[in-house]
Formats: sequence, C-alpha cells, structure tokens
Amino acid sequence: DTKPSTDKKNNTTVVNPTKPAKKAAKVGTKFVVAGQTYKVTKAGKEVSFIAAKKNAKKISIPATVKSKGITYKVTSIAAKAVKNNKKVKSVVVGANVKKIANKAFFKCPNLKKITIKSVKFTKKNLNKKAFKGLHKKLVVKVPKKVYGLKERILKEGLVK
Repeated sequence: DTKPSTDKKNNTTVVNPTKPAKKAAKVGTKFVVAGQTYKVTKAGKEVSFIAAKKNAKKISIPATVKSKGITYKVTSIAAKAVKNNKKVKSVVVGANVKKIANKAFFKCPNLKKITIKSVKFTKKNLNKKAFKGLHKKLVVKVPKKVYGLKERILKEGLVK
C-alpha cells in the first residue's frame, strides 16, 4: 500500500489590505478643533484661524492642527477672528502664521498680552487695523528676528 505523495503548492496570492487614502478637505471647508474654528485655504496643507471659542480668556493659535488624520499648518488669522471679544486677555500666535488680516483682534479692550512665535511676518502681511482698540498697557512679545514687527505694532499706531 504505497501512495504517491504529491506536494501541491498553494498558489494563492496574499493581498495586504491597505488603508484607504486620507481625503484632504476641500478649500473653504470649515472644521472645529478644541473649540476653535479653522477654514482650509490649501487642500491638505494650510488653514486659517477664523474664530475662537466664545468667552475664551486665553487664545492659543497653534502652528498646526489635525483634522480627520491630516495635519494642517495654521498660516493666517482671518479678518474679525476675535473681534469684539471682551473676555480675551492673552493671545499666543503659532510659529507658522504669516498673515494677520483686517480687524483680527479689533476692539478687544482686555487684551493685554500678545505673544507671536512666528518669524514669517513682513510689513505687507500685517493689516493696519488688526490690533486697534486693545488695552492701553498691551505687551507684545516677538522673536528677535522680527523685532521690527513689534515696533510697527506699537509705534506706527496699529494699537491705538
């Protein structure tokens, strides 16, 4: 009783399941992260900070935010983003922000401290009315590389 032994190889192909590609939000899409609202300005890459939490006393605009698994650089602060906020006392602007739009912090009478971590500012991308109507004893901290920005904010009357 001898049976021939045949060793048949299994020719099945093993397919590794891949995760579907993460879909980048379209330009103009808004989303909320930690109570702050952002708007996509470059699909899958950049967003603009457009609104803070209501009644927030401290606002921190990060260098990056993550939504649906995609990390976006926060590159601008939109017009009227924090306008007329009577509660805000301090703002920290992240390292990737390179533009602050018209009336971004307009008429925030209790805003006493602004810390800017970005070195990407130029005179062109800081709107003249961005910091009008703030506290008289406002303190502005900026990196040494953009010290001229601090002078511009304080001496050229952007705060008054």
